[in-house]
Amino acid sequence: MGDTLWGTPAIRAVKKKFPEIDIDLLLQPHWQSLFAENPYISKLIPYQPQWYRQLLGLPNLLKDRYEHVLIFHANKNISRVLPWLRCSSIWSMQYPEHDKDGNIIASLPGIPLDKIVRFEKPVHAILRRLALLQLINVPSDGTHMDIFLKDDEIENTKLFLKKYNIKTKDFIYLNIGGSALYKQWPINKFVLLSKTILRKTSLSVVLGGGPEDTTRIDEVHRQLDPRRVIHASNRSIRENCALISQAKILITPDSGPMHIGYALKVPTIGLFWSINSEGMQRNRLNGPDYCGPLDLDKSLSSVISGRFMDNKLIDSKDPGISKIISVEDVWDKITGFL
Repeated sequence: MGDTLWGTPAIRAVKKKFPEIDIDLLLQPHWQSLFAENPYISKLIPYQPQWYRQLLGLPNLLKDRYEHVLIFHANKNISRVLPWLRCSSIWSMQYPEHDKDGNIIASLPGIPLDKIVRFEKPVHAILRRLALLQLINVPSDGTHMDIFLKDDEIENTKLFLKKYNIKTKDFIYLNIGGSALYKQWPINKFVLLSKTILRKTSLSVVLGGGPEDTTRIDEVHRQLDPRRVIHASNRSIRENCALISQAKILITPDSGPMHIGYALKVPTIGLFWSINSEGMQRNRLNGPDYCGPLDLDKSLSSVISGRFMDNKLIDSKDPGISKIISVEDVWDKITGFL
């Protein structure tokens, strides 16, 4: 999810520089709803990584001739699509990759090296995408990500909350999920944090996540007072966006909802498992400096970094070995926002 939202500042900048042009966005179908109502985009084209599904989508690509194609994020399967794009100006970006002889090679086959913007050092994901705009003489319009919600989506969310006697900005949204095991905060800590919130504030708690997180949400929910806690799994992406937009605070691991919070300017506490037992980054693009908040006011974002070992979270009293983010760590950030 973050990989797609990171491109929205660049899309906005291009449209503001050239308001008369059309911008089409090629992306996987399950992320398309994030760009519904985006006034800077003319058309959403579904991208499928499987070759047989790509063949079915070719008619959509052959309808138009493009002046420029900017590749913000892709895997090697995109190389099967590139020859069908009627455009000679195709640009991408990457960190240097080398063959066995030490020669620089393109990470995406089919793109000449002189069409690739390369970065020698780690750069935030949003800035990497904005760097491509220099090639078409488009200035940056800032780094803030965009999600556009309709009025009726907000009203439906308020009605949903009203069923539980909860008002707008009267709850904290806890994202229980995480796209990888090492990103997931332990269930028992979500339970303890929820109990602390319910005991020390008048706020309610909303437990959210994707369909794949339902079991974890169930486990947290059954240990809490249901009168002030909402089980909010199995909601659509846009329903989750609208729900997060009404939260007083969002608490989330490094995952899609974190980027939704940043885009909607909801005070967000991001939990990052980005450092190994020796204090090294898990990889050079992992961690808050490269995929966390960028140019956001401190009243809107705060991050806590934990440690991991062998992709398994280990709770230890020795911070020199490993450190899991504690409930006290998160509560301190909450009180700072409150």
